[in-house]
Amino acid sequence: MAPPPHLPVQCSKTMTVQGFGSLLGYLPFLLTLLIGGGIVMCYCMAVAYGHVEAAFPYISDTGTFPPESCVFTLFLNCAAVVLLAIFTLKYLHVVQYNRQCSSAVTRINTAALVIGYVAAFGIMVVGAFQETNVLAVHVLGAMMAFIGGTVYMFLIASLGFRRDVNFGVDERGYAKARLFMAFLSAISFIISMTASCVAWYQWVPFDPDSKSKLWNERDKGYNIHLVATAFEWVMALDLLAFLMTFSQELHIIQLQVVLVRHPLCSILSSPAVSANSQHTTQDVLLDTDNELCES
Repeated sequence: MAPPPHLPVQCSKTMTVQGFGSLLGYLPFLLTLLIGGGIVMCYCMAVAYGHVEAAFPYISDTGTFPPESCVFTLFLNCAAVVLLAIFTLKYLHVVQYNRQCSSAVTRINTAALVIGYVAAFGIMVVGAFQETNVLAVHVLGAMMAFIGGTVYMFLIASLGFRRDVNFGVDERGYAKARLFMAFLSAISFIISMTASCVAWYQWVPFDPDSKSKLWNERDKGYNIHLVATAFEWVMALDLLAFLMTFSQELHIIQLQVVLVRHPLCSILSSPAVSANSQHTTQDVLLDTDNELCES
């Protein structure tokens, strides 16, 4: 089938672009800058506007009310994109250095990638749906981010203890540290969720008519609320510290972008198709001239 006459066939030649060598190792630092800088900025804005108490608010509470909610969403979306890149590169790193690995390693690596994507999407959901607007979706996004992040940490940590896995660098020293951080995240999640449920059960607002704050230090249940929020901050910092351990591995990766000729280009650029395309163009022009003459 010939292409439309007004759309010329353009087929690119094979081209390889090499670069982003050791720069990939700075992605975890960029992620820390985005999440850390964004949360600190939102925290300062929320405290300045009187939207939260200064002592350990929930991370998402610092981005609930405008104008800090706009900044919160922007930084979390950018961080989620960087997180997707880190998860993808980590997956490809394991694949590249373990082409003859066992099926168990392949399953663990693939599961980690999928769960990592779920966690990154959860971060986007948290930023897009504030708890004062759509609480159920916001909580779902938080569960995806924290539970997915914790499971991802356990899966990656387990690879470090396998003797049949090659990382291209001496990663055995990170294995115990990563396992410790995975358990820390799991324990922090359990404590935070338990304390949060108890705090919401005990919560009696000091000023029921106040709409400028989610929690007030004079509310009943505020002390146990602080326990929940403190361990939520521990989870977030723990995940960032875990991803920082990827820096050495990402430094040894050489990213290549390859542009290749599409198989269809060979057919479209053949002499027979080109002649047919020219005849089709002439037929269209003749039909157009006939219509103009008849009108």
